[in-house]
Amino acid sequence: MARIALVIRVDKGIVRTMRKIVLAVDPSPVSLDALRWATKQLCNKDDELHLISVLDSGGVATDLVGESAPDSNPDCKPDPMALLRTQDLLRSCKDEAEAAGMHNVKMTTLVSCVGGSADMGRHITEFAAGEHADMLVLGSRGMGAWRRLMGSLVGLGSVSDFVTKHATTNVVVHKRAGQQ
Repeated sequence: MARIALVIRVDKGIVRTMRKIVLAVDPSPVSLDALRWATKQLCNKDDELHLISVLDSGGVATDLVGESAPDSNPDCKPDPMALLRTQDLLRSCKDEAEAAGMHNVKMTTLVSCVGGSADMGRHITEFAAGEHADMLVLGSRGMGAWRRLMGSLVGLGSVSDFVTKHATTNVVVHKRAGQQ
């Protein structure tokens, strides 16, 4: 059962609820589209927005704002250049969210030592559960049922499929316009 904690604030006679929203981002166009959609259509300016990105390379999770979610393998080290690219991506996404009017944006890089969509999905769902998020948002690459089926036969799958099946909170999978 999902736990929902709402903070109610009255602003100029309008009652607002502040939610904790986790948004998983990567450099893909659909992920960045999900960010734009969420900050313009879904989020309220007072919501707490956690931007997270999962590095598929192994290591100790780091971040830019004091949060961290270390992996259980202390020997797992991220590629320093990949970590810098991920942190640059998160900074750029934070700037975009703040430009859209979001006031409380946090960033966290999670690092997957195992790799694959199931492990990335595990990191995303565990982070959202640990933060007691009210909602988890991620983009869909639009693989379609046939490609998902074929990928699952060889151990590959969809991160969004894993998240929707295993998350303990509400999940929004954003698809780009025209995507099926």
